[in-house]
Amino acid sequence: MPLPSFLGIGVPRAGTTWLHELLGSHPEVYVPSRRKELSFFDLHHDRGLEWYQKFFPPASEMDRFGAVGEITPYYYYCEACPERIARVGIEKLVLMLRHPVDRAWSYHGQKIRNGMFRGSFESFLDQERWPVIEQGHYSKYFERYLEHFERKQILVLLLEEALLDLPATQQGLADFLGVSPSGFAAKDAKAAVNSSYVPRAPRLYGLAFRIGKLCRQYDLDWLVNSAKRLGIREAFGAAGKPEPMRSETRARLDDLFRPEFAKLERLLDMSLDVWRRTPVAGAPDAPVRKAHTDADSSALPL
Repeated sequence: MPLPSFLGIGVPRAGTTWLHELLGSHPEVYVPSRRKELSFFDLHHDRGLEWYQKFFPPASEMDRFGAVGEITPYYYYCEACPERIARVGIEKLVLMLRHPVDRAWSYHGQKIRNGMFRGSFESFLDQERWPVIEQGHYSKYFERYLEHFERKQILVLLLEEALLDLPATQQGLADFLGVSPSGFAAKDAKAAVNSSYVPRAPRLYGLAFRIGKLCRQYDLDWLVNSAKRLGIREAFGAAGKPEPMRSETRARLDDLFRPEFAKLERLLDMSLDVWRRTPVAGAPDAPVRKAHTDADSSALPL
């Protein structure tokens, strides 16, 4: 029964689309081109493994690839996913993390773009549908995975470091997945991928987004992909970016997450100093190094 050899498990708005494209450029790596987020282990588990296998090469072709996988960033937050993934024998997981304040900010921008939220970032933090503050406490979710996987089975990439040193990122992925590091296509690490913006016609864009999601539910991927190739998304245009994050909001959230960093470092056995060097967005005395936030689009294109 052909199943993936690895999974990308998270997190949303931390570069998983960028990672999908990077892995898809490698001839020894197979990731589905039909659909990036299969959501099998969280949303569609009841459809069974036969449905899941349709997204991957048949058994007769699996030997062509050194690694076969898929990336669904919401697996990280799914309570049932660690056990379900371990039960089918998938042994390698890739986790991309991002400074939790920047991830929350980007998530807000995505919901505005998709017509799912209208309002300030501060009001977004208070709503309950998307608990971005809770989800930024990454350690509690990582502990769930450690109940079913050894630490060495999980490759953790920090988005900020992954973009700053692309060759090292490619080498790390190649070593972990067992493929050649030279197979990745040349890529601009800061090319915009799935960026947040405000469409010129947000209501129409939101309607198109919801229709696309409905089509995916009925496995009409060909229709959604055809619309993308025709440039439907670009046709809506961009009216600009969401309003910048208030410096006092940034400072408050940085203080809130500071204890989490120390706990997460112990779990990951890796430094998070790149997050501590992130300055307050808009602060006049910020360090020379750019903040990795959507408020500064030149720093992070995601």
